[in-house]
Amino acid sequence: MNNNQKRVLITGASEGIGRAFAHKLATEGYTIMAVARNEGRLQELVTELGEGKHAYQVADLSTDTGIASIATTLAADRYHMLINNAGYGVFGAFFKTDLPRLEAMMRLNCNALVALSHAFLQQADKGDALINVSSALAFMPMPSAGTYAATKAFVTSFTETLWHEQKARGIYVMGLCPGVTATHFHDRAGGDETNRPPAAITQTPEEVVETALQALSERAKPTVVSGMKNKLVTNLTRIMPRKRVVRMMATFS
Repeated sequence: MNNNQKRVLITGASEGIGRAFAHKLATEGYTIMAVARNEGRLQELVTELGEGKHAYQVADLSTDTGIASIATTLAADRYHMLINNAGYGVFGAFFKTDLPRLEAMMRLNCNALVALSHAFLQQADKGDALINVSSALAFMPMPSAGTYAATKAFVTSFTETLWHEQKARGIYVMGLCPGVTATHFHDRAGGDETNRPPAAITQTPEEVVETALQALSERAKPTVVSGMKNKLVTNLTRIMPRKRVVRMMATFS
């Protein structure tokens, strides 16, 4: 099947990595279904991509209603790719952080991703692909962002099992693990200038997407870490004593 016949649903598509995926895949002939909470930014995106061919759906995937609405969309139409990109973080000492805010993050980062992956794989066929956006923090517990890092550890472990399960069906499943990316993530998570990561280790959303699409063309790895520096750090932390890893990560909090 030619790319110009393929459809992709992207969550968190209104900005950042999701928006970069939408632009890149549209240029490659994919029809985009963009999903996010902000209708204004979604309208802008669809206009940029070219109205008439692409569409959007407003949904808050931190709610059961939002998850159900997008799962229904995936069940009702034929999609050749799903990119579970929606997610956010929360910075701050765990015991001081509002519990409902953490629970909403967990629903978005984990529950929504599981439900939409399930809905997509129910209708997927040979040659299709599922990309779950995780994080380099999946391998590095981070004090002050412990719950967020734990959700990404879940996403990576879950996605690696799907990669193995779906190989027999000819469906490629990728866990994409970006490091620090030039988006609004840090500010919205509650970070400030005192703990802002240095520019030297920051990638653009477009660089992350380029890495992902190269890996997609190869269809080999279950987990793809974006950026050479991130690869070096994540590989190093796998062999370091865990106490040392946690202490190291605490210096960035």
